[in-house]
Amino acid sequence: MKTLRYFPVVILFLAIPLFGTGQGMDVTPGTNIIVGTGTTLYIDSGGSLLLEDDATHSPSLLEQGSVVCAGGGDVKVRQYLEKNEWHIISTPVGNEVIGAYLDMYLYSYDETTDAFTNLYQPLTMPLNVGQGYHVWSVAGAADAVILNGTTNTSDVNVTLTVTPSTNHSGWNLLGNPFPCAIDWNGNSGWNLNNVDPTVYLFDAGGSGNYATWNYSTGTGTNGKTDGLIAATQGFWVRTSDTLGNQSSYSLTIPASQRVASATTEFYKDTKQELNTLRLKVQAEKYSDECIIAFTEDATEGFDNMLDAYKLFTKAASPKLYIENANVKYAVDFMNNIEEHESVPVSFLAGADGDFTFTVTGIDGFPDDIPIYLEDKKDNLFMDLRENNEYQFTGTVLDERDRFVIHFANPLGVDDPAMAELNSIRIYSWQKTVIVNIPFVSDGNIAVYNLLGKEIAAGKAVQGKNEISVPDANGYYIVKVVCENGIKTGKVYLR
Repeated sequence: MKTLRYFPVVILFLAIPLFGTGQGMDVTPGTNIIVGTGTTLYIDSGGSLLLEDDATHSPSLLEQGSVVCAGGGDVKVRQYLEKNEWHIISTPVGNEVIGAYLDMYLYSYDETTDAFTNLYQPLTMPLNVGQGYHVWSVAGAADAVILNGTTNTSDVNVTLTVTPSTNHSGWNLLGNPFPCAIDWNGNSGWNLNNVDPTVYLFDAGGSGNYATWNYSTGTGTNGKTDGLIAATQGFWVRTSDTLGNQSSYSLTIPASQRVASATTEFYKDTKQELNTLRLKVQAEKYSDECIIAFTEDATEGFDNMLDAYKLFTKAASPKLYIENANVKYAVDFMNNIEEHESVPVSFLAGADGDFTFTVTGIDGFPDDIPIYLEDKKDNLFMDLRENNEYQFTGTVLDERDRFVIHFANPLGVDDPAMAELNSIRIYSWQKTVIVNIPFVSDGNIAVYNLLGKEIAAGKAVQGKNEISVPDANGYYIVKVVCENGIKTGKVYLR
């Protein structure tokens, strides 16, 4: 799953026959091909239609009419797989076999046994349309896989199994069966039969974690709404029944929900969400998100229509989640703030390093509700309404319950330490960071670039503290650590 934004080219064929050359037709990355109803895209003389992709685009062929490759030609879909990474993939063409992934590690998943099976012999074993697979790319270039065959243009009906005796009852691994994106939007065409509304996609080359979407909210690298599942992308779903009231349920992957989009993002737009706090931790390469939200429709347990499970990956990525009654949440909706003034947030570093903790959605809460971040390891509190970014150092040995989000002042309304902390002024003049501390202090000041790298530091003492950053140009984060806690601010240096 790729994560960068794109500006696509659209080629629209409507109500006319179109003839390709004898050498076939190559479609460059980022191009949407739409073959309209009643239209035939005809590739003659044994040529093929090749749908290219790259690190920032997925193939996009919306075939409402038909594609005909005469003389033995076929449709070829190139699949971008970043090397030395796990990916969850699917085939957008029929008649393809596992030999397409020669010299890679290809695995199928069986819910009934809760087991992955390495697929390697015979090479003619078919890749099932609508099924997802795990693959580890170790051979050749990133674009080493080309899937050949006949494009799928019809609904794909899938049976979802439920096996209570396993550890992951009801989890089924599916795949986008079309050479274009599909919209996971709750449309009746999906024909969901006792299936949770949340879909889970692995963002291999981006966050190194799973993105989630349940028609209205979710976690992910870039956005918040309008979930699309890109071409060649596999995804997880779970049945609402995990106790085996039935041994199987059904789902339809509908051709009606195909979308002409070369998107490689799972999300497209952003919007203000009420009473929804989004937490993101960013490492040097990877990131992760989780959501704390409140609605009167929520219960104390897992709500199938609202919540999302936290799925863990083997990538060395940070993990951020909420744990409640032994259930790990990527998205946790709660009934009211009054009964959840303090929400523990679990953190796994993935690898030792520096991290940036960012909280958004604060403006969606009533103004009179305080929102604080507590770092239990460093014994620090930060008012998120004053600054929503926090830089810290983490290790794989850190306790998981390091952070707490407080929807009340954790130090008390009239706490003098908090009042002193709030009196610190952080500003800049040209290439100098200025921190004015009106009380006796024995602490430190650090200046970070927006990637979280420390570029300057100094002592924090009472009075006017100045730190020169001669090579600075742009926005920087300033963190003041003293006995009363932590104060951060953003400055512009030029």
